[in-house]
Amino acid sequence: MTPRITAAMAARAAAMAFVLVAIAATAIQFRHADHKPAESSPASPVAVDADPLRAELARCQILGEAGAHDPGCLHAWAENRRRFLAGGTRPSEPSTVEMLPRPRTAPDVATGARPLDQPAPKDER
Repeated sequence: MTPRITAAMAARAAAMAFVLVAIAATAIQFRHADHKPAESSPASPVAVDADPLRAELARCQILGEAGAHDPGCLHAWAENRRRFLAGGTRPSEPSTVEMLPRPRTAPDVATGARPLDQPAPKDER
């Protein structure tokens, strides 16, 4: 009597073959892959320190909702939009427009009132 191959045995054999092919493909990929460390990512601290706009945007991100009332954040977002929409400039290049100095006093977050010695930011829409 010869053993018959059932559907369950064929499915098991196909699954084992698939697993073996996946393992072999992974081994080949690891053998031939160039494992070079990635260059510094844009979010790395070195990149943030090199560009004052990125440092300001990182500060505004930490502020959260209060950043919507911060004049420094409003200016940074406007500058970031300008850089993004400008043709031919890359974000890593320094801007020709200097960042405004960070305000000495922050506006009142609860009321949105600004100090009297600071002008209201221009809305760029």
